[in-house]
Amino acid sequence: MSVTAAPATGVRAYGQVLGLPGARSFVAAGILARFPRATLSLGIILLVSATTGSFASAGLVVAPLVGGMAVAAPLWSSRMDRHGQARVILTSLGCLVLAASGLLALVLTGAPFWTWLVAAFATGAATPDLTSAVRARWTVLAPESQRTPALALETIADQMVFIAGPPAITAVAAALDPAVAMLGSLGLGVVGGVWLAAQRATQPPPQPGGARRGLVLPPAGVVPIALACVALGGVFGAFDVSLVGWADVGDRPWLAGPAFSALAVAIAIGSVVTGARTWRLSPAARYIGFAALAAVVAAGLPFAQGSVPLLFGVILLLGLAVSPVMVSGILVASARAPEGRVTETLAYPTAAMSLGVPIGGVIAGAALDATGPATALVTIAVSLALAAGIAAAGEALLRVARR
Repeated sequence: MSVTAAPATGVRAYGQVLGLPGARSFVAAGILARFPRATLSLGIILLVSATTGSFASAGLVVAPLVGGMAVAAPLWSSRMDRHGQARVILTSLGCLVLAASGLLALVLTGAPFWTWLVAAFATGAATPDLTSAVRARWTVLAPESQRTPALALETIADQMVFIAGPPAITAVAAALDPAVAMLGSLGLGVVGGVWLAAQRATQPPPQPGGARRGLVLPPAGVVPIALACVALGGVFGAFDVSLVGWADVGDRPWLAGPAFSALAVAIAIGSVVTGARTWRLSPAARYIGFAALAAVVAAGLPFAQGSVPLLFGVILLLGLAVSPVMVSGILVASARAPEGRVTETLAYPTAAMSLGVPIGGVIAGAALDATGPATALVTIAVSLALAAGIAAAGEALLRVARR
């Protein structure tokens, strides 16, 4: 299925990979399919806080949702490798609709709170990682020389959803109802998922005999990056909490939204540049180097918090430095995926980041409550330094093991 062509350079590289057979269609379907994973947490926060009047309760319900996503993503992706994406995507979407509808009904009818937590975990566990499904298609369709722009394109698509999704769901919740906003996000995901499942020509061929094992464990080569991605996820959790706290302390709560958008836009721009360049460093070396660089940039956040323009300038630089880290992590996973386990292997960095988000949020929240936004902002730099350190140590151990 892959097409051999002389790789283009610069922005033309994106036109070249989008010109591959079926690429435009599964990229568009993948953007819609990402909406539940990107916005369900916010939808539940809006729904539960509106119903109970408590953001603490909303946070408690979101925790098992995110945990369910992190635990189940590799399992769904492993089944996609074994049985084919189409069959598993449709099954998982059916489970997601049932679980999310049950959660919605339990909240709206005032069922016991513990049932909300169970339903939230079930909803997270039923949410497939369709980002990894789209990325796996690129590993089949795009030659090795075109993988960087192809996978950078997927990071850009992620950021498009994270830029457009939260404001859209918040606007619908404010204008109509949080339940309508949550159902709308779910509906977009179902449409995108069904559309993606229908495109069987670009899915990786099923490997029915290649993954028969009782326990799904990540391949050894992807473990260092996956563990580092837990810390990378902590960056985003800490950023969200820290910036909300910073905006509230300054009596400018409306500034938190533009700050989130600034980071997402910078990551999207950085991903465009990353995919358009020809790199001499390996993806693993780029992950480590840019994570360390981003940690240095993030160290400036506490010092910039007194000036809105200066803080936003540092945020933009941070996004530009973080984008190569995200793209490189996916490149490492795709290059080290064993035969028949491509979709599963690509799910580990995403699942690890999902697991790290609430951890970073809790740590930053504790720092915020204890000493204020400056200390909370420090946790962003610490998380990035940990990501670089974990990846470097893991790569060193892999080299020793190979010898």
